[in-house]
Amino acid sequence: MVASPANLVEMDKDNFFSMVNSLKKCQRADLADINGDEDIIEKLYVDPLENNLVLKSCLVPNTTFLIGRKGTGKSTIIARLQHEIRKTNDKLSLYLDVKTIFDESRPFDFDPSQYDNILSGEALDRYLLYKTFLKKIIEEIKKEVKTNTLKFYLGKISKVFGHDKNSFNDELDNIFINVDTRSYEDILIIKEKKIYLSEQKDVIQAHEYEFNTGVEIAPNDAKINANMESNFSKKTKVGEETKSKFSEILLQFFDPKSILTQIKNLLSQIGIKYVFICLDDFSEIDKDAMEIFVDTIIAPLNNWSEGYFRFKIAAYPNRLYLGDIDPSKVDQIKLDYYDLYLSSFAKNIEQEAISNISKLLTSRFNYFLNSDPTSYFDLSKNSIDDYYKVLFDITSNVPRNVGWILWYANQSSISRGSLITIKDLYLAAEKYYTDSIEVFFSQNKYMKESFNEKLEKYHLNELLNKIIELSKNNKAEIRNTDPKIFANERSRPLTSHFYIRKELEKLLNTLELNFFITKYNEQKDKNGKLIVFFFLHYGLCEKENIYFGRGSDHKYIVQRRFDYSEAIKNCIDAAKKIKCNNCGATYSIDQLNNLELYRMLCPQCTQGKCEVMNLEVELPDVKQEIQLLEFDVRLLNALRIDQPQFAKLLAKDLDCHYQKVSKRAQILETEYGFILRKKETLRKEFGERNYYYLTKEAYETYFTEFT
Repeated sequence: MVASPANLVEMDKDNFFSMVNSLKKCQRADLADINGDEDIIEKLYVDPLENNLVLKSCLVPNTTFLIGRKGTGKSTIIARLQHEIRKTNDKLSLYLDVKTIFDESRPFDFDPSQYDNILSGEALDRYLLYKTFLKKIIEEIKKEVKTNTLKFYLGKISKVFGHDKNSFNDELDNIFINVDTRSYEDILIIKEKKIYLSEQKDVIQAHEYEFNTGVEIAPNDAKINANMESNFSKKTKVGEETKSKFSEILLQFFDPKSILTQIKNLLSQIGIKYVFICLDDFSEIDKDAMEIFVDTIIAPLNNWSEGYFRFKIAAYPNRLYLGDIDPSKVDQIKLDYYDLYLSSFAKNIEQEAISNISKLLTSRFNYFLNSDPTSYFDLSKNSIDDYYKVLFDITSNVPRNVGWILWYANQSSISRGSLITIKDLYLAAEKYYTDSIEVFFSQNKYMKESFNEKLEKYHLNELLNKIIELSKNNKAEIRNTDPKIFANERSRPLTSHFYIRKELEKLLNTLELNFFITKYNEQKDKNGKLIVFFFLHYGLCEKENIYFGRGSDHKYIVQRRFDYSEAIKNCIDAAKKIKCNNCGATYSIDQLNNLELYRMLCPQCTQGKCEVMNLEVELPDVKQEIQLLEFDVRLLNALRIDQPQFAKLLAKDLDCHYQKVSKRAQILETEYGFILRKKETLRKEFGERNYYYLTKEAYETYFTEFT
């Protein structure tokens, strides 16, 4: 029976809000805070593949990389994996929030003065950052081993080590004792390897040309955290040779093989056959730190442990480094819908994604509302399948984005006593785009970043604007063309989709990573060359008055007018150049792929390295005193979208640890006056909390365009 608005009562409205809120929040390692339900992850989990194939693949004792954009379910899969492992009696799971650990690695745990006349300047800063980071990783492994064994294996510990658990704790502590007692023995290793970087010849300013080199800009909060502000106002990185030596030093100093061998021997005594180390937010740390982490900890543990230690790693597309790990011996599960369903040999990729949205919503509606989705959508003109199709078009099958769209739609429908309509979803798409996606560019001027980082985003924004311009031009031209292929769409030309040559795909990586575009297909053109198809974000299309779709005829989208290859290449050529740092020779972007094959060695002088460089333009001048760290701008924006909130809720929106939110919110309150904090009880289930509000000054400084 089709529900009517009269059937909606206040409890329905509250439960609907709780349901969409659970979807739009980042669900990290533990979901038990929802309704205090320890088994909620099992009840709510919807595997993106039939027969729980993703979960089953992760449960195999093999190192697995879960690769997908934000919100594709990486953390939820890890949470479900851990829940399943805890049911066993011979496996242990450890959870490490890599980004939070990295954020907490400054200030250093080590005294820089100990390294006088050995390392100095930025080289020393970077080395101590990596050393502290790895130390904290090892400390977190120890903490996780202790916490999880005592919680899930106490009976076996008592049987082997006696009822006093202290003897087990002592053995575990002794394994890690050298990490603290040998704090500065790495100095001897540095001297032995003759690393002297006082002139900093191998530490350079890092201009990560993400859509030219395949190195992605990390999503908005993937920067070095606020504690690094004073020393790293400009991003730096070490050269390849120094980075390799740093890895050698830290590998020898920490000796992870010895540590993990001892842990293996200890845990084997209580019947543990496998340890799964789950690494969340792996891609959101400094690129050099990621590589050193892999070379020093992950690869050695993975390669040395004979299958005892296996990693489950959540990563972003094109931000994955394997080091010495053999790619053929690890599993890579890509969660963005095109790659996921292509790899599962689905006959209809789009239909599989739509079906997944149906299953996802059915599960959530059943849990929170004891109902199915049909009771909350207006079915007088459209079927429930129509709604699932529109949700797919808007969200690209990203669960968190589904939550956000329904959260916005709720404001104009369910919360007002009305059922959700298709129009509500369209309006929600545009609102979500302007609030949460477009800010990647629109708020860039307020972010405390280096000139080159701002310049990089400027050129990337220009690239997006070019794609939008092409789509609008096509819309106008199709209305006045004769070809029959456009006949059915001539009154409403669909121009949201386009294609490019495969070799240019990496130029669009960052736009896709941040949801401005989404890849949906690959095929060969009439000349046998691969082309890649994309579509613009639905909300962007709504804002720019671009009609979304790829035409009723399958030949519609392959028309030459939708080939944006040359225009995109020309846009890049106008913004970038490749230049040798030795002889000054310049090369076109066309030659980048060939240069990368030879590690960017200059063909002209065969001595220098080629670098991709931004052509400088004049950027908007914003007063220094109102420039904030990118994370702080995002925190304020999250409050603008939805306030008041307390730290734990904000952390789920910002995909970080709540302690980071508390720390930065305090600074924004006391030093800037941009946040107002009130201790109050707004919802009974949360009790009394410190709620954050955005002040009038913050609105007037950063968000006037949204009012």
